[in-house]
Amino acid sequence: MERLIDAARGGDADALGELLSNYRKYVVFLARSQWHHHLQGKADPSDLAQEVFLAAHGNIADFRGQTAEEFAGWLRGILSNILAMHVRKFLGTQKRDPRLERQLNQSLSNATGFLQSQIAGDATSPSQHFARHEAFLQLADALEALPEDYRRVIVLRHVDGLPFSEVAKQMDRSVDSVEKLWVRGLSKLKQTMGAK
Repeated sequence: MERLIDAARGGDADALGELLSNYRKYVVFLARSQWHHHLQGKADPSDLAQEVFLAAHGNIADFRGQTAEEFAGWLRGILSNILAMHVRKFLGTQKRDPRLERQLNQSLSNATGFLQSQIAGDATSPSQHFARHEAFLQLADALEALPEDYRRVIVLRHVDGLPFSEVAKQMDRSVDSVEKLWVRGLSKLKQTMGAK
């Protein structure tokens, strides 16, 4: 991954394309994790990811990081800025809202933290570190492959940290049905990860 980052920063368009392709589902997952809070019905998570990639493409020379984690963080920052811009637009305000931007940054960090927490083990060697980052991206891919209800219950429960009673309200379902949906969603996620 670091080889692609170096090549992309050096102006290699193919390397940048491959790098962004590797992070596509991760960025879509992050966008979707915010979409239900602020932009449902107003912007598509895939379109938001495309905006992130256009911005990354135009600003790759400004990226100063070296590692895959730093690159993921840079993309997350771009997404946070794009989300804040869209929320301001749809709320009809042009002024920046530092509180909203902090909330978006924290929520995106929570989504990333959820992905990282699901990948067990400490990375001590470079090969372990690489394998852990690859698994992190595979988990984002697997979450994006889930049916919408499964993905949403997992995000509301694990990323947003909501109790089942609040998840049920958000999804307009009973607590019992949400708990069952959550169990099935996690099972499907494990199956998907096992197949990768």
